[in-house]
Amino acid sequence: MSFARLLKEHSALASALDLVGDKWTLMILSGCLASVCRFNELESALGINRTILSSRLDKLIGAGLIEKRIYHTKPQRYEYIITDIGKALRPVLVGLAAWAETHIINDECPVSMVHKECNTKAQIHIYCEHCDRVVPADDITSKLNPNAGSESVKVYNESREHFVHLK
Repeated sequence: MSFARLLKEHSALASALDLVGDKWTLMILSGCLASVCRFNELESALGINRTILSSRLDKLIGAGLIEKRIYHTKPQRYEYIITDIGKALRPVLVGLAAWAETHIINDECPVSMVHKECNTKAQIHIYCEHCDRVVPADDITSKLNPNAGSESVKVYNESREHFVHLK
């Protein structure tokens, strides 16, 4: 499998991972969602190198996940405001955090994702719009679309062959 070819063929998962698939990008988005939105605040809160932070912010701005807004003119200072596209990643971040809290962290987690109204830990579910219901993860499968390129077809077929051998 070639990641570059999957990107070229517009694989949804490869494209998402290429944009937000490193720890710093996800932590920056999490910070922006929590209203930590100034460069120095993000640098301090995350303990991130300034060069890496600047690079990730530029990438997120370029992709439309955050907007750069000036909040002080002399000297020029900016804040990074999460856009609707960036906000749409909140369920992904909550899901990752909830998954890690359940399956990786052995002790009590220092911070949990909770529902504001009742303070209960959030859970992520898969919803089928057509059936108008939550569906179990085991009821989800992949479907090859007509526009799939050769690399996508290859990966799809190999995963299907592997699945058949597991049964």
